[in-house]
Amino acid sequence: MRTSHLFAVLMLLGSAAAAGPLPDGGVTAEEVTSVFQEKGFQAELTKDSSGNPLIRSSSGGVKFAVFFYGCNDAKRCDSIQFAAGFGTKGVSAEKMAEWNRSKRFGRAYQDDDHDPWVEMDMDMKHGATSEALASDLDRWTIVLGQFAKQIGQ
Repeated sequence: MRTSHLFAVLMLLGSAAAAGPLPDGGVTAEEVTSVFQEKGFQAELTKDSSGNPLIRSSSGGVKFAVFFYGCNDAKRCDSIQFAAGFGTKGVSAEKMAEWNRSKRFGRAYQDDDHDPWVEMDMDMKHGATSEALASDLDRWTIVLGQFAKQIGQ
């Protein structure tokens, strides 16, 4: 019995050590990329048209991007946004409104070409942990899968 308690405590300590706090002031693209890779995701780190970091990845065959906002000279960014656009035409405004009304996470809209998009923002300004970021990634993959189903993908 004591051995199983000791094992459980050691497992919890190991998990806590792996989590690790992220500093106040935001996250770097490298920190986010590292969390993606630790979770088994491919993460292509590049830059957007404004020169800010951009991560390209996918989940369940659906491509998505992570945009970085409020970046400072130390390359810490105070928020990130998960985003995915779909080339699916004919998704009704009612279906998009139903998503926004019934789902807590993930904001849906149609772009100027009437392509459906889903986005999810994360505030990182006051610090986080790599574990919390991994949880956000898990939540995003659920949102992404549910949205794809909602629009018939």
